[in-house]
Amino acid sequence: MFIIFKKHVIKQLSAYCLNELSPDESRRVAEHLLRCQRCRKEYEEIKLGVALARCLPRALAPASVWSEIEKEWESGRMEERENGRKGEWASRREGKAILHAPTRPRAHFFIRFMRPRTFALAAMVVLALGIIAWYYTRPPKASWEVARLAGAPRVGSDRIETAGRLAVGEWLETDSASRAKINVGQIGEVEIEPNTRVRLVQARLTEHRLALARGTMHARIWAPPRLFFVETPSAIATDLGCTYTLMVDDAGAGLLHVTSGWVAFELKGRESFVPAGARCETRPGIGPGTPYFEDASEAFREALVILDFEKGNSEARAAALRIVLAESRQHDALTLWHLLSRADEAEREQVYDRLAALVPPPEGVTREGVLRADKHMLDLWWNELGLGDTNWWRLWKGPWSPRTK
Repeated sequence: MFIIFKKHVIKQLSAYCLNELSPDESRRVAEHLLRCQRCRKEYEEIKLGVALARCLPRALAPASVWSEIEKEWESGRMEERENGRKGEWASRREGKAILHAPTRPRAHFFIRFMRPRTFALAAMVVLALGIIAWYYTRPPKASWEVARLAGAPRVGSDRIETAGRLAVGEWLETDSASRAKINVGQIGEVEIEPNTRVRLVQARLTEHRLALARGTMHARIWAPPRLFFVETPSAIATDLGCTYTLMVDDAGAGLLHVTSGWVAFELKGRESFVPAGARCETRPGIGPGTPYFEDASEAFREALVILDFEKGNSEARAAALRIVLAESRQHDALTLWHLLSRADEAEREQVYDRLAALVPPPEGVTREGVLRADKHMLDLWWNELGLGDTNWWRLWKGPWSPRTK
């Protein structure tokens, strides 16, 4: 037990949140947080405190407060001097070399100073000074480092020769011959491919956010989940500790390909959870489609496009569903599990039967419960897919959003 405890990083979490660790130490803490639930819980509490502190508004103490403090201070000093003189004369009359009396008014002044009204005023001043100190010592406008990899990438109208900075609100653009790399604070890096346009939306300790308008980017993040986000015209990618590629075409449609870890893809409550080796398409106005593994058959992938994005033709949907069910292999249970939340009632029954044939539901999961979208039963079934336990999901972002009608 002692060895395990020594491996915890709780003592380093405050410094980690404030970017006070070296890159190597920061990466070590991040990797530990991915594995340790105890430290993740502590980290979430510290991160919340940092976020709340950053929301404090600027406030100056009223002039009346300073006047009251000055009056109390001057009153105490005058009384102290007067009592000091009396004590000195008394000591001389007694022929003492050491003056005892002057020390008493100091305690008396302290008592006067600690009267309720004065104490409240002092507390207000301390609070105001703290807020003022925070306001004037906060860092300048946040920005991330950008390095040129090829060609002539630009930040706004400025060409990047070797390295530059991308500030919040600014756009980084590459032409057909340009590539660049963005350092995502201290939590990762993003490579920007040619013909790409990306904007820095937020650069806080608790939130690192880009917006990909078009093009291709490769992200490698070693921080704990839910610190890095990428907005696209049709979905938001939430990093859950991973490496992935994200592409957006000129129409705003996107494709996510995860090579390690997990990514949550979401738009207005419609969510897809994409593990390593899987992909997920997305469309403007609809959101993310159903995730599938990259080795799925072409017929399987084409049928999913119909089910996800073509809602009008019932005959085409029925034919597409038959293809998906027939082409499904055991590890395509990922796809079928997601379809349970998106299919209509008749389709859901077919999906249930196929998923049950590939991965039998565990004890406590019934057909009736799944068809009515019982979250607990669906979580139990998810745990049988070999994709991890839902307890991990629930810590960061619930994997199941019941279908609303």
